[in-house]
Amino acid sequence: MPDKKVFTPEMTADGSFTFFCSEIGESYHSRQGAIEEAQVKFVKPCQLAEKAQQPVLRLLDICYGLGYNTAAALTEIWTHNPHCHVQLVALELDSTVPQAAIAQGWLNHFRDPIPQLLEALATTGLVETEQFQAQLYLGDARETIQQVQQGNFQADAIFLDPFSPP
Repeated sequence: MPDKKVFTPEMTADGSFTFFCSEIGESYHSRQGAIEEAQVKFVKPCQLAEKAQQPVLRLLDICYGLGYNTAAALTEIWTHNPHCHVQLVALELDSTVPQAAIAQGWLNHFRDPIPQLLEALATTGLVETEQFQAQLYLGDARETIQQVQQGNFQADAIFLDPFSPP
């Protein structure tokens, strides 16, 4: 990654925003809609509404990026069970990506406390409340996943959302 990051905001068809990554030549999310993409590719296929009935739900978000997938997941889970305790492990190469999304206020339209929790995660890398426990691992996911495995974390749902291969 270059030292000076340039994040070019793009509005998507559902009214949400994404960044265009000039280094990769792709947007972080579909132009059809960042929130819609999170719902269609991750929230619905992982059956989070049904899994939310469990007292604890564990999520692994690989290539965390802007945080939309996690925000959409938390919304779905807590809509169906406000008492579900969510444990999140997020892997991201570059800490400036989620921080830039937070700085733009893009997660603010999700219900409280989701924006606040994900802002804390983006800035500190660790969040622990009564309802939410999260850790953000920074670096190459092929390496950081080994730390997750050594910690014996077992996910109920896995989001893998990388850029397209070159």
